[in-house]
Amino acid sequence: MEPVLVIIGILLVCGIIAGFLSGLLGVGGGLFMVPVIFILLSDYGYGEYAMLTAVATSAAVILPTSVSGTFRQWRMKNICWHTSLILGTGGIIGSFFGSMVSLALPGEVHVSLFAFFLLFLAFWMVFNKSGYLGRFHLVESGLSFGFFGFIVGTASGMFGIGGGMLLIPVLTIFFGYTMFRSVGISLAAMVLTSGGSVCSYILLGWGKQGLFPYSLGYVNLFVAGVLLCTSVPAAQAGAIFSSRIQEKMHLLLFTAMLLVIAFRMLLS
Repeated sequence: MEPVLVIIGILLVCGIIAGFLSGLLGVGGGLFMVPVIFILLSDYGYGEYAMLTAVATSAAVILPTSVSGTFRQWRMKNICWHTSLILGTGGIIGSFFGSMVSLALPGEVHVSLFAFFLLFLAFWMVFNKSGYLGRFHLVESGLSFGFFGFIVGTASGMFGIGGGMLLIPVLTIFFGYTMFRSVGISLAAMVLTSGGSVCSYILLGWGKQGLFPYSLGYVNLFVAGVLLCTSVPAAQAGAIFSSRIQEKMHLLLFTAMLLVIAFRMLLS
């Protein structure tokens, strides 16, 4: 089989998984896209910029996938637009900052710190829903939403994720939102946050030599286009399935995903 057909096949399957998770759990799917893109580019001799390209291209796919999931969540009335706008604005600023940090911070350091942070969030979500941490809920304000949006945006820019797997715990833990409402707000905010990441990586990679063909800065248009073929419709399917499961199961699935991501990153 031709190598290009193998690449396309792998990317199509990856897009299905990433898109379904986006609609189901309110995350962008970067968990799956970044490793797959990184391995493919490394195997074909583009290892020097493979990680930066993987992170940037993942953000580019997350953008329209988030738009697709947001539309579905809006129809289910799970989005507070005022909150999403403030979070997303902070996320744009944070994504630019995180993208620049990713070029300077040693990979092993920020990956390890991020993994431990995910473990902390996973356990805190469980304890919070058990009623132990309810007293720590914060007052909703533009300042608090903007601050957390900036933090999530920084992580998004550094790790190529949409920010949903950080933003959803923030909304449930600190502000007491239900899981369903957190997913909707997260997806809407990710539209702005991922947009900021895409723009920053295009600017930071502009004029770079030795990138995979059809790259715009660090964003690879060919890889992004193939992933989008399946990620957008899969996001719609994930959002439909999301409305058919109980909130406790929703929380369990999301917490389990956080644990899997954290341990995978630590082992890597």
